Amino acid sequence: MPTILIKSGFRFIINTDDHEPMHVHAIHEGRSVLIEFENEIKVRRNRGVSERNISRMIRIIEANQSHFQER
Repeated sequence: MPTILIKSGFRFIINTDDHEPMHVHAIHEGRSVLIEFENEIKVRRNRGVSERNISRMIRIIEANQSHFQER
């Protein structure tokens, strides 16, 4: 899966051949969260990421949502 953005210590990955709905895998310090962003931004699966970091990730996704959707 290609990394499409690295920001504030978070790595955002999208597999363009992956399943619907549109989502991004966000990774921080070896932990990951899967966040959907097609209709609304919501966490689908969290593997050890703190709520504080999830909030930060969501703000980054909101600011870059059109970039993510283009990918």
